Order: sequence, then C-alpha cells, then structure tokens
Amino acid sequence: MDNPSRWLSSAGLVATLLAALIILSLTGFSAGAREQGMAESQEPGQSIKLAQSYYYPYYPQIRRKRKPRRRRAVKKCKSPWTYSRGLRRCICVKEGYAISEGRCVKVAEICPVNAKWSDEAKKCLCEDGFLKSGSQCIDPNAGVVTYDPAGQSRCLWPRVKSEDGTGCSCAPGYKEDSGRCALSDAPDRAEPRRAPPNQLLTGEIPVVQQCLKEAGYLRAPVRESMGKKAWTAFWFFKQDYSVGRTPEGVYNPKAQHKLFTLCPKTSSQLALLPARIAPPADVPRSGVPLERSRNQPKPQQPVASLPAPAEIKPAPEVKSPVKRVYARPEAGCLPSDLHTLIVGTYGRRPNLKKCTQTCIAMPANITRKEIKEYESKRGIRWCRDCIELSTQLPLEEILRLERGANVQVCTRPPSRLLKWSGLAASGRGAYTRVRALYTPFPPGTDHDADIAVVIGNRTYQNGLPVNASASASAGALYAVLTEHLGYRQENVIDLRDASLKQLTKVFGSKEDHKGDLWRRVQSQPGARVLIYYAGHAGTRSDQSDSYLLPVDAVKYREERASYAMSLLYANLEKLGAKSVLLLLEAGFGRDLSDFVFPPNLPGMQVSALPAKPVPGLTVLSASDRDQKTLDDPKYGIGLFTRYLIEGLAGRADLEPIGNRDRAIDAVELYAYTSHMVRLAARKSFGLLQKPTISQQGNLRITRVQAQGQ
Repeated sequence: MDNPSRWLSSAGLVATLLAALIILSLTGFSAGAREQGMAESQEPGQSIKLAQSYYYPYYPQIRRKRKPRRRRAVKKCKSPWTYSRGLRRCICVKEGYAISEGRCVKVAEICPVNAKWSDEAKKCLCEDGFLKSGSQCIDPNAGVVTYDPAGQSRCLWPRVKSEDGTGCSCAPGYKEDSGRCALSDAPDRAEPRRAPPNQLLTGEIPVVQQCLKEAGYLRAPVRESMGKKAWTAFWFFKQDYSVGRTPEGVYNPKAQHKLFTLCPKTSSQLALLPARIAPPADVPRSGVPLERSRNQPKPQQPVASLPAPAEIKPAPEVKSPVKRVYARPEAGCLPSDLHTLIVGTYGRRPNLKKCTQTCIAMPANITRKEIKEYESKRGIRWCRDCIELSTQLPLEEILRLERGANVQVCTRPPSRLLKWSGLAASGRGAYTRVRALYTPFPPGTDHDADIAVVIGNRTYQNGLPVNASASASAGALYAVLTEHLGYRQENVIDLRDASLKQLTKVFGSKEDHKGDLWRRVQSQPGARVLIYYAGHAGTRSDQSDSYLLPVDAVKYREERASYAMSLLYANLEKLGAKSVLLLLEAGFGRDLSDFVFPPNLPGMQVSALPAKPVPGLTVLSASDRDQKTLDDPKYGIGLFTRYLIEGLAGRADLEPIGNRDRAIDAVELYAYTSHMVRLAARKSFGLLQKPTISQQGNLRITRVQAQGQ
C-alpha cells in the first residue's frame, strides 16, 4: 500500500474516533444537565409532579380543591322559643310555657276570661259562679234576653217570668244558688280514658306515626312499621322535648305521653284503643314481626302479654252532656239606626222595638286572631248561641224554623261564597215569579204623568264579567212599575245592556245636560222621575269619584269609558222635575269578581252617595260603599230589588215600620228595605249588606188605594 492511501485511511479512522468522542461528550452533558436541573428543582412534595412531567408530559397538572363542609346554620330563637332541627323553625317547648295566639307564654297566663290557673289540676278552672262553655267561662245569668209577649217584664235567661207575673224566677232545670241560677242536675262530662303515666297510650305503630305526622315531624306516608324517616322524625321529637334516651323506642310511656300532647286529633281516638304495658314479645324495636327460629324454645312466660278478654274492664258509662241553651229568635225589632230614624221622623210607637242582639255566624276557616280583630276593631258581634245551618235557605223558611223551635237560627258561610245563585245564573225571566210579591196588595195610583228610567246591564264585553241578575232585576222592577203602580209604558225608558253612548243620550253629558230625560221632563212639567240601575259600578283608584259601568267598557280601562256619578247628580239637579228617586242595585267596589268574602264588610271610605244632599233628589243604594250585593235565592233577582218591590207595592206602609196613611214616603221605603235586606243577608247567607240613603226632606213616592193586608 502506498503512502497516500495509508494516509487517507488513518485520517478516516481519526475522524471516526473524533466524531464518537463528540457524540459521547454531548450525550453525557445533556444527561448531566437534566439530572442537575431535576436535582435543583426537586423539593419536598414535588417528586410526584416531576415524575408525571417527565414520563407523562401532557398530563393535566390540576388538583381540585376540596370544598369545605357546609354546616347548617342553627337559627337563633328569642327566649322562651327553642329551635327545632326536625321542624326547622322555632317551637315553644319550654317547661311551663305554651302557645297562645301565636305567642309562647306561661301556661298560667293563657287562661280565658273569668278563669284561673290551678296548680293542682294543671289546667284553667272557671271561677265561682261561672260555667264552662267550650273554651270559655260564661256567666249563666247573662247572654240571652227573653221577652214575655203578654206583659212588659223583661227577664235575663235563664231567668223567666214567674208564675204570678210579678217578677223573674229560675227556669226549669235551674235552681237558685247565691243569687244566680245554676243547673240543678247538670251531669259531669265524662273525660276520655287515658293511660296512667307508667302505661302506654297505644302499641299501634300507625297511630304513633299518625301523631308524628299531625305534629309536623313526619312528612312520609304512614306505614305499618317504623321506617328510616319515621325513626328520624321520632328522634327529632325526642331532642326537642328532652325526652332523653328511650331504649323501648316508641313503646316508652314517657315519650308517648309527651308525643300525644302534640296531636289532639289523633289523641282523641285513643279512648277506643286498649292500653298496653309493653310491646308484644314478637315485636322488635322497629315494629316488624320477627321470624322465630325452629330450634329456639318458646318462653314459658312472656315478658308482657295482653290481658285476657274477660279481664278487660268495661269503659265507664258516658253520661249525657249538658243541654245547650240557644238564644231566642229576634221578633218585631229594628236595628238602632233605623229605629232612631223612624222615631225621629214619626215619633215613638208602642210596637216598635230596638234590636240588641243582631249577630252573624262565624265563617269557615276563620282564626281566633281574626275573630278578636273583627270584634274589637270592626264592631262585629258573632253568634255563639244559635243553631247553625250549612245550606242557604230563603228568609221565610228560616223565620218559620225560628218560630217553631223558639230558637235563633244562623247560616255559617264558607271561606268564600259564589255571588250568583242558581236562579240568577240561569238568566230566565223573573216576571211571573215576581208577581207574587205585589199581587196581594191593591194597586198604586197617581203615576200617570210620572217618568221612569229602568236600566239593566247584564252582558258586558271586552273582558268584564257578566252581571247575572241585572237583567232579571230590571225586568222585575219594570213589571211592578207598569203593572202595579200605574206607570205608562210610553213614559218608561227601558234600556238593556246600555252603552256609554246610550247613557249619555239619556242623562246628558258634561258639556250639555239636555238629554232625552230632560226633554221629557220639559214636556211634562211637574212630573216626578224614578231612575233604576242594575249592573256593575265602581270607584276610581284615587277614590275621588264613583261611576256606572256601561257594557262597552274595557277591562283595566273602566274609568275611561264610565259614566261618573258626580256628572249624573249634577245633570239630575238641572232636570227641573218635581222630585227624583234614584235606586242603585250595584256595588261600587274595585273588585268585579264572582266571589264574596265573609263577612262582606266595606273597605273603602268614599261613598257613591252625594257628598251633600241634592235638593229634590233621594238616592237609595243597595250596599254600603264597596260592599258586594247579594241575590235573593228564591226569585233570582237582587236582594235589594226584591224587598224594594215589596215596599213599593205597599208593605212599607204596614206597621210597625209604616203608619198606615195610604202613602209610602222615602223613610218608610228605606227603613223597610234596609231592615229586610240586612236580616236576609245575615240569616240566609251569614253576611252583611247594608243599604244606604241620601235625602233632603221626606219624599212621597207612591200612594195606595187602600190599607195593605
């Protein structure tokens, strides 16, 4: 081999060695740098992250933070209230305290009037001379007034007129005791049977669960055995009332006696259940029967067993309860305001009496707080000594019942009452039925030249509800005017479903008061005018004025398309008629719904009557301010219209309200109509409805041919 080729092979070998050294040096340097960097960056607790970053470079390095455990905040209750974790509200469980009208007060402070707390009996006892009636202590010599029809003596029940007629004596069944009439043979009320404190009230698991459910602890359905939810509810009950640990569970006498004080409805049935000393031998703590093992011997004497049927003592004989005393019916009396009106107009009358016991029945679902508020703030007197009816009856039938049984009858209204009765909702004409109201009386006279306007707005448009009895009421009044009182049909303006344009055409507008009614009065000088309106009405939101609603009014925009009462009064004053009688079968409230809420008290202060009496104008309204008007259940017309027709026909002239002078004036008509409407509303519906009047002078309305019968 020559020298050049040897040199080239040596150079290639050297180059290969150098390249290998360079590669080895570079590889060692990078590995050393990585090891050095890892050593520098490694800290305590970071080895796992470094390993993950080295072997799994794309692994997400996010650690979720653990949320702190939320603890339910315990509500702080003001003493003596205690917070219940089971009911999640404040309860009154402190020893010696109880709930009275929503307050947690001492038991000794919740006794009713005329009662005192007895430490020995652990309950409120009536004071001497007072008898217990329900939850109240009443004076047996107060509450009911009786009148002797043959004489002038007045006795306070249970005292009645003595046999010789010189004074009052105790009624039969009562005896004289320290100046009071006490029951002579009043049997004691039998107390329901209860187990002693060392015995169980019941061993039935469903009964215990029903009590927990009534007390508000258990929200699950009642089962035959104690489940998880039932045990949880029972545990919360024990914690609230400090019953403590009860190894027997629901069969612990102490826990049961405390539990059944919370459920009066369920505990009232315990007298029918046998008391048990302990649970049956085969019933475990959960109440589920156990399966007995085949090899397990039966115990000779069970721990607790039920007594034999022959050993069960019969329940004590329940004595007959004390006979309840009912109030006497109201007869021949007027409310105080009507009595004052009659006496001030005509003088005193021997047969006219003032009512002292007008009352209404308590509506359904009314609370004790509402009862006291109505009595103290609104002057309502509730009927507590009457025979309650759950159905509505006509006034004639209720008065017949009162006269036959010599007791007071009242109708208990529901929490809300549907305004329209079945007859009124049918829309049938009331002409033939209403004739029975005025045919027994002789026809009226002196109305040939008189003018009448009769309006009945029933079918409202644009979203407003229908006034079911308006058309029938207007038709009934039209019949009595034309058939009985002698109004000529050509002198009667009869409108049904009148629009705003028609009302303006008849009564005039703000710019021009000369409407059709004004023109008729001008053509017949000295004519008397009678105006009747039945339909919806209302009051402005600012209570500045009231209005009549035409049938073309739009819902929520009633005030824009209404006929204001102030405009009506101003135009009627400009008629130039001899007298004007305005009859309004309408309620002027803001609510046009079909429901009436007892006791139907007026809520607004503004009245639809004129602020000052208008000369020559007499206004009779069916209700007071925004009171709802009621319908007669027999004739299907307005209650106010029904007795208005009777009064116009001649009954208002009869005694004791009338003076039998063959003429019916405004005071007689209003007194009779208002008295009958109030009486029918209380007796037939259990509600209030008070007609009102605005007058200047006593207007003569009609004349009858002969005395009424």
